[in-house]
Amino acid sequence: MIKHTKAPRIISPFTMATCVKNLIFKKPILVIFDSTKLCNQRCPMCNIYKEKSKHLSLEEIENIAKKLKKFGVRYVFVQGGEPLIRKDIIQVIDIFIKNSIKPTIITNGVLITREIAEQIAQRHCNLSISIDSLVAERYAYLRGSDDLKKVMININNISEITERKGNWSITTTITKQSDFDDVKNIYQYAKQKGFMFAIRPYISVTGTAGKPDESLKYSPEDILEIFEYFSEIAKNENYLAYVVYREHIKFIKGEPTPPCDAMKFSILLKETGEFAPCLEMPDKNFTLDSFFKDRKRYKELFKRCNHEHPCFYNDAREIGILYRNIFRLVINSPKIIIQLIKFKSFF
Repeated sequence: MIKHTKAPRIISPFTMATCVKNLIFKKPILVIFDSTKLCNQRCPMCNIYKEKSKHLSLEEIENIAKKLKKFGVRYVFVQGGEPLIRKDIIQVIDIFIKNSIKPTIITNGVLITREIAEQIAQRHCNLSISIDSLVAERYAYLRGSDDLKKVMININNISEITERKGNWSITTTITKQSDFDDVKNIYQYAKQKGFMFAIRPYISVTGTAGKPDESLKYSPEDILEIFEYFSEIAKNENYLAYVVYREHIKFIKGEPTPPCDAMKFSILLKETGEFAPCLEMPDKNFTLDSFFKDRKRYKELFKRCNHEHPCFYNDAREIGILYRNIFRLVINSPKIIIQLIKFKSFF
């Protein structure tokens, strides 16, 4: 049972000033939190799931959140595994919000009940639900379980909650198995339910976070049309996504990628409470106290990683992409503001 509590506030001028300072000095504002390694699905594209997982206690999360706030972190992606496996997920959300860190819950949607969704809607918390197909057989293959009907029932139920303080979205990972018409149908479904929609490319480089699967690996001609199509839509509906999709297209074409955001704008908080640069380098630990020394120590490693096997995990790319396109965003700011109001500001 989820305990109903008064939703804490999140924004303060000091917090925002610290966040801006971090951006200027290229210091992380985003933490990816592996809240659990347990999961109720077996996606062939994911290598994060484990049979056993340590779960940080609420007290441990509170202590870490206080340090992250002082460090200048403003956002956290609460993921897994499947974060809703944690029965205390609302308390976890509240801890981050209380420390002026805006959470995004990244879930497969199997466990998202009306009650949990109502609690999330009352808070400055984003919700992202992953759906990779609306075709039952394809969904079962891509998610490793036959949960499509249950997820759609859950989404239908929670979509009735129209008063939301955060951004709610449906995201689709694009693989060789993706069908263009199927992805268009997911987009239309998301719009119908009042959700924002986004696509991401399947990634597998070292096999640490993304599991190599030959049936999912694509060539540019397999998926480029999908990204070009949604890039044009995003130009008018979600300009921030449009800027990111432009980089997706370059990546898919095999064009050189700029340095990623690891230890520059984002870091990983493991389920153990340790910090690491990114999902692909969970064994390269550091502490917040020695952050700058450790970042310098890993500098050449990041360069080599980006050169030898560049990835495009959005949590390690998006902030840098938007940062480098700041003048484009300023010019299009009236359009962006309208879009943010429509979908509830992700930020």
